[in-house]
Amino acid sequence: MDEEPISIFPERIVTDDLDLLLAALPLRLREQLEGEEARKGLLEVVLDLGRLPEARYPSREVVLSHEEVTEEDLQFVTDHIGDFGADNRAGIERTLHRISCMRNRQGKIVGLT
Repeated sequence: MDEEPISIFPERIVTDDLDLLLAALPLRLREQLEGEEARKGLLEVVLDLGRLPEARYPSREVVLSHEEVTEEDLQFVTDHIGDFGADNRAGIERTLHRISCMRNRQGKIVGLT
């Protein structure tokens, strides 16, 4: 008999919820990450105050804008992700994405990854 095997495991659908992460970024940065190639293999986005924003991949780093990250950029992200815990991390609700912040000595956020 040439019967097809019956799978007892349901098909798994993998979702990365990357759209929710990208929605937390300022538009000028989000636009740079919307294409399939830009999303493929994306490990992290780094926003450090006064530096150029970067996207990091397994074997390369890509500058997302030639405009330095501003306090307004950092505020935009923090307004969209919620509060940081004592460990300086915040999550995006209903996803596995985590955002870490770096603070200066006064407690002000100066970097996000």
